[in-house]
Amino acid sequence: MSDTAALVPAQGTDYAAALAVPPVANLRRIGGEMFAWTDSDPGRGPERPRGALLRLLAGQSAGPGRTVLVAGPHADDLVAALADGGSKVFWLLRSLGDAELASREHQTVTVLAGALVRLDPEEKFDLVVAADGIERLNSTEGSQMPAGEVLDRLAQAVRPGGVLLLTHDNHLGVHHTVRLDPGARETDDSAWYPLDEHDPHRPASAEQLTDRLTAAGLTVDVTYAAFPEPSAPTILVGPGLLGNVDSPLRSRLGTALGQAFAAGFRGRAVLSDPRRLVHRALRAGAEQTVAPAWLVIARAPDDSATAAVPGRELLVGDRHGSFAYAVGAAGGEVRTEVLEALAEPIERDGLRRVAEPPAPGADGYVLEERLLHLCATTDLTELRTELGRFESWLAGQAVDGALAGPVALAGFADVLVTPDGPTLLPTRWEPIEPTPLDAVLVRALWAFAVQLITSGQPHPWPISSSAVDLTATMLGMVGRGISDPEVRAAVDLHVLREAAEFELSLPEQQELRLRLLAVTPGTAPVDIEGFRELSEALWRQRYQASHLLALMEWTETIIQSRDNQLSRMERELQFYRSKLPGKAMVLAREAYRVVGRDGRKFLRSRRAKKT
Repeated sequence: MSDTAALVPAQGTDYAAALAVPPVANLRRIGGEMFAWTDSDPGRGPERPRGALLRLLAGQSAGPGRTVLVAGPHADDLVAALADGGSKVFWLLRSLGDAELASREHQTVTVLAGALVRLDPEEKFDLVVAADGIERLNSTEGSQMPAGEVLDRLAQAVRPGGVLLLTHDNHLGVHHTVRLDPGARETDDSAWYPLDEHDPHRPASAEQLTDRLTAAGLTVDVTYAAFPEPSAPTILVGPGLLGNVDSPLRSRLGTALGQAFAAGFRGRAVLSDPRRLVHRALRAGAEQTVAPAWLVIARAPDDSATAAVPGRELLVGDRHGSFAYAVGAAGGEVRTEVLEALAEPIERDGLRRVAEPPAPGADGYVLEERLLHLCATTDLTELRTELGRFESWLAGQAVDGALAGPVALAGFADVLVTPDGPTLLPTRWEPIEPTPLDAVLVRALWAFAVQLITSGQPHPWPISSSAVDLTATMLGMVGRGISDPEVRAAVDLHVLREAAEFELSLPEQQELRLRLLAVTPGTAPVDIEGFRELSEALWRQRYQASHLLALMEWTETIIQSRDNQLSRMERELQFYRSKLPGKAMVLAREAYRVVGRDGRKFLRSRRAKKT
């Protein structure tokens, strides 16, 4: 039996084995620790916070000689990065099993096993990291602090001149709005003694959170809106861009959030595709209201003139790894700055990670949004113009009929149309070898066709039989044709990008390829399984089935009508070709047919009146 085997709930509680575990020098039990429990199982609770942005922001306030308190469950690489940077790290965990495991894996970290309420109030820290929020700082083995008191206690732990880095879950956030998880409260064991969402002292907005921390004696320097999930933020929207619909970074923000939600909610069942709600909020400047969480950086004032923590307009980082960069606008120019480079070059499935995101011009619009608008308004003239401009832009960068670099994987969402022409927005992957121009163009149009069909977007060709037919229609608008080999090459290129991004196995790649090739009107989305989109796809299938039935009935009616016409013409020909006895016979037969038909109608009407 392992040292912590007795502490795993699935195996029961073996107190003899627990007492036999040798003591760990860097483990302190402060009280309130939970014995038969773990916060490391994602099946029983939220994932532990991770990501390049959390590492970046925490590392900016840490450093040699500084003391850091990591409050609650966090990813091991985040804690290890703080310790490797020379900080003296204290890690507070309510699970005794998690605390013992952490103390063995992180020898230079002092692990505190217990609840936040049992932390010594006199113990102060230069940096307090609570990226997991306040939900898992209480313990079942003791009194429960309300949400407001938990925030006060975290603020109290910050030394004068120190920094608090706090992530606060937004119960109005888009991730809760689209959540489809029946019975989650009963199956999620981390809900033991939960912080009630009806708690009047729990901040329900970013303004309330700022006011609460200010009342606790802190000065809030920066408030970020975190997307797409509180536990793994890959997009942070900061001051200058937050709520500013006139910012030149607005178009880039929409594209970045769309990609972040596509990756964060891939393969998850939700009520509706969260990208729709987020894009509507962006147009209204309400992204802070629907943000899944707010990340706050606050300082404890001291006698010295401590500089405020600077904020960034837009931060983008990896979910796994350390790559992060900032996007800002100054003097009418947009600039990107790599804050944490890739640890090493990454190559997968013939693709390479982009290490230097480009910084295109300030003014312009995202091509995908423009095309969606033109499709919804059936403006075919402008649609043809935009597609032609895109095709010419790709052809102008081709060398010997092939494209190299990130542009070879450019979709309509990755293109910003400026007064000087189209330009490429920051992308994540590029092919190692040049890619044929035809495959790049077909992939971009085909991916847009799949989006129109699977998301139920209005467009001028609703009766297209498949995504391939819709792609051929749009290619025809720019004077190009399409063939089966070109379609398969485009789909293969798209599958390679998905495989590199999500590390898909060969069977998963083949399954995705078959699903993409089979996209027709009524096909459900292939990335995010939204209930609304599935219902729309089901309605579309029923509509098509009813349309086919009506078409079959109409066809049968037309055939019967034509058959009757031919029969009448044949009788007329027989009449005119016959001699006098034959004509008399034809007339008698026709009279008999008419009398029989009218007689049957008369009898049916009499029976109907009697009943």
